[in-house]
Order: sequence, then C-alpha cells, then structure tokens
Amino acid sequence: MTPSAPPLVVVSSQPRGPVAALHRYVGQREGLRAGFRLHWQELAPRLADDELDAWCEAALALVNVNAGPTCLDAFARLSTELVPAHGLPSALRSAHAAAEICRRSGSHPAARCLEAGLVAARRLKSGAEIDRWWGGLRLLARLAPESVAPLAERMEAVLARCDGRRFESFVHAGLKAGGRDRVRRQAFFSLEEPLARQLLERDWDAVSFDDVESSLKAFATALWGQAPALRALEGTGLALPRRTSIAGGIVRVPAVYRGFAAEAARPLFRAAIAHATAHFAFGAVRFPAGSLKPLQIALVTLVEDARVEALAMRRFPGLRALWAPYHTAGPSGATTAPVLLARLARALFDPDYGDGHGFVVKGRALFDAERENLADASISRRIGGLLGNDLGQMRIQFNAKSYVVEPVYRDDGYGIWDFGEDGEAAPEQLEIFVDAAKRIEEERPEETEPDRRDGEPDEAEAGHARAAPPDERGIAIARYPEWDRGAGLERADWTTIRDMAPAAGDPRRLEAALDREPDVRARLAR
Repeated sequence: MTPSAPPLVVVSSQPRGPVAALHRYVGQREGLRAGFRLHWQELAPRLADDELDAWCEAALALVNVNAGPTCLDAFARLSTELVPAHGLPSALRSAHAAAEICRRSGSHPAARCLEAGLVAARRLKSGAEIDRWWGGLRLLARLAPESVAPLAERMEAVLARCDGRRFESFVHAGLKAGGRDRVRRQAFFSLEEPLARQLLERDWDAVSFDDVESSLKAFATALWGQAPALRALEGTGLALPRRTSIAGGIVRVPAVYRGFAAEAARPLFRAAIAHATAHFAFGAVRFPAGSLKPLQIALVTLVEDARVEALAMRRFPGLRALWAPYHTAGPSGATTAPVLLARLARALFDPDYGDGHGFVVKGRALFDAERENLADASISRRIGGLLGNDLGQMRIQFNAKSYVVEPVYRDDGYGIWDFGEDGEAAPEQLEIFVDAAKRIEEERPEETEPDRRDGEPDEAEAGHARAAPPDERGIAIARYPEWDRGAGLERADWTTIRDMAPAAGDPRRLEAALDREPDVRARLAR
C-alpha cells in the first residue's frame, strides 16, 4: 500500500530526523514553502519512509553548503522528473553532485545545473547517462568554475547533440582548448567559440573510427599478416577530413565518414583500410615530387592506386567486391578534371566499364600494356606523366584546393611522395593533400611566438603546436598529431619533435631503473 504524503509543517522543537529537519528549514523560508509543498506532495507518495529519509538527507546536503532556497526548490522539482523515470538513486546522486558544484563554483551555478538537470532527465536515456553528465559538470566546476553557469544555461542546445559520454568529451575538449585562459574557456562553454559549435555539429550517431578500430586492425592483419598502425583523423576549424592519409607508416583514418549511415560506413572503413595497407604491401617506393605540378601528382597518385589495387586483387580476388561499389563514375557528364580522373580511376579498376573519352581510352591502354609489369612502381610515374601532359594540352582547369581523390575509400596520396630533404612540399603541391605530418624548416626568431607555459594554450587557435626557434630545448624538426583521450579527438600538429643534445648523466641510474622493470628491459631488447 502506498504511504500517504506526510503534511508539510513547521517544526518548532529540535528535529529528530532528516524529514523533520528539512521541513523546519523550509517552514522558516516563506518564499520556498509554497513551491516546495507542491513538489513534496507529488514526490512523497512514491517513496517509502526510509527512501524519504534518504531524499531529505540529500536535500540537506545542499542546505549544508549554503546552496540556498533556489537550489533546494530546483532539486525538488528535478526529483519529480528523475524519480519516476530513473529512480531515487539518480536523484540522490544529483543532489550530491550539485552540492559539490556549489562548493567549487557557488550557489548560482549549482542552481543553473539543477535546472539544466530537467533537460538531462528528458534527453538522456538512463541514470548512468545522467551520472556521466553530472560527472562532466563536476569536472568543469573543479577546473573552470567560471564556465559552469554559461554551459548550464545552454544545456538544451548541447544535449540536443550529445549523450552522457559525448557530453564528457565535450567538456574535456573545452578544458583543453581553453587551458588557463578564463576568457577562452567561457567563450567555448558559452558556445561562442567556433570549435565548440563544430564539436556539437559532429554526427555523433554515425559509426566512428573508434567503433570499428579493433575490427579494422584484425581485418588488415588477416590480409597482410601484420597489424597496421591506425589513428583517428579529426579536422580542425570547419574542415573535416574526407580521406585517409598515410604518413610515417601510420594510416590516419577520418573519425567519421560524413553522409554514410551505419550500414554503409562499416564496409567503407574496411575498403579504406584494405586500400591503404595495400600501399604498404605493394608500394614501398616513394616518388620524388621534384617540380611536378599538382595535376601531375594527382594523376601519378591515381595510377599508383590502381597498380597496388590490381596486385592486391591478384592475391585476394574478393577485394574487388569490397571496392567496386564506390566506383560510380559514368561515361558522361561535364568534362572537368575531377570528373575525368574519376572516370579514369574506374576504367583502370573495372575491365567491364566502357568509356569512349580519348583521355580515358589512352589511360586504360597505357595501364593494360603494363599488366605484366605491375610489380614495378615506376610505371605509375611514367603513365601519370604522359597523361598529365595530355590533360594539360586539353586546357582543362585543375583546382588543387578543391580536388578530392575519388572514389571515397582511397587515401589522399600524401604518403607515396618524397618532397626532398626538408620534407616540405611546395604550397601548390600540398594543396591536393589533407592533414598530414609535415617537417618544420628552421624558423627565424622574428617568425615565432613567445613560448607558452606548460599546459597553457596560446591565444591563437587551440589544437596546434607552436613552432619555436633553436633554443635550449633544441631545434624543432617536425610536428605530429596527438590523440587527446579526454576530448576524444586527434589534435592536429599538437606535438613538436626537437633535435637536442642529451644532458650528461650517470648511466648507472638508467641501468638501475631497467633492473627494476625487467619487462621494459625485455621489450627494449626485442
């Protein structure tokens, strides 16, 4: 039988339990009594006596940190949503989370969080998701207390795009982007920072690289007998990577393929990894870029893609069925460079594809003539060069900035090129590639920014390492991306590699340390 709600009364004597103590507190605050009475009458019939005691103790936790009547009223209102939907424990944890936020940020941010809890209760699917949401707010209160209220006031927009886990990632990303700069943190969590809006606009429901990473590694290992090094590739600003990229033996894969639903994204990830790792298996040679034009680089890359795929399909004929759905170019349409290159890509892949355009016919004939010599990578350089000359004579414009390799599963081509000793492509060459690790030329002091403190991002765009001149830390020689575990994304150019002389020291310390860690010593020996 459901117990009736105890009446709300003013207790004049010393309270002897949490219910009486809470009623005494409420009864002494005229502005709180009427609203609290309504919430109590809705909540109390749902709870047994011991549950009411637990709920009142949670409410008193807010009283004890001087959260104020506004917080208490917001907690009572939130409980009427949480208890029926997610159970009493979810409401109790919410009160203690809000109390912690109050201690760190103040009563106003805590009240805003409890009010935002109504959005979380309706948007999030479980008590566990709500707990993760509170975890993100508690972390924010601990590290950026000034940003709690701005974020809570925009929770409807945030939770329209996030679940509990993604909300935590969003908070981590904002903390990393803002560093020690309060103004930048507030801009991020007020959704004024473009990066914040970009993160929220990501297609969270799409199948991501994280979802399929382990299966992709197993798939590639089964093909070639060696596990590949795979990394997620996130965009910066508003640019979202659309193709895989190979750099330094690592395959960097778009975090998501925009526009591909779950049932279509998984085979696309497999097709992309099969293609990228085919370069490792059959394309050890890197072509010198020299003074080649972007169009020539694009054509040599296209022929090399076709060459390694042809060799891969000789070994594993089933790969044709994996790649074929993405070759959708047809023998008609506008005569532009991207269209002709897509048609040529299909002609070199699909022997049954018919295309009467002279450029496509010549490209297929040159490639077919070398079918017996596909193990020789130099044929890609030779065929691509010939086709580049022909396309140039046709006066067809090629926009390197807008060009994207087709079909979608193929990589951007950066990894097959050698740009010389300094590793730096000419600007017009680099335009046809997407994010990839690049070497840094030695900077002059006047071209650099002041060094930042450890852990503090510069005022310029967060997510990029700052180049520095030669100093006591050594000469900056390269930049590489680094995975930000807290934010759940990859930071472009986040790590700087420096060439420096090691400090003199006692080698016995290293030997002693290795003696304490025999597993580490064994791995180093291997």
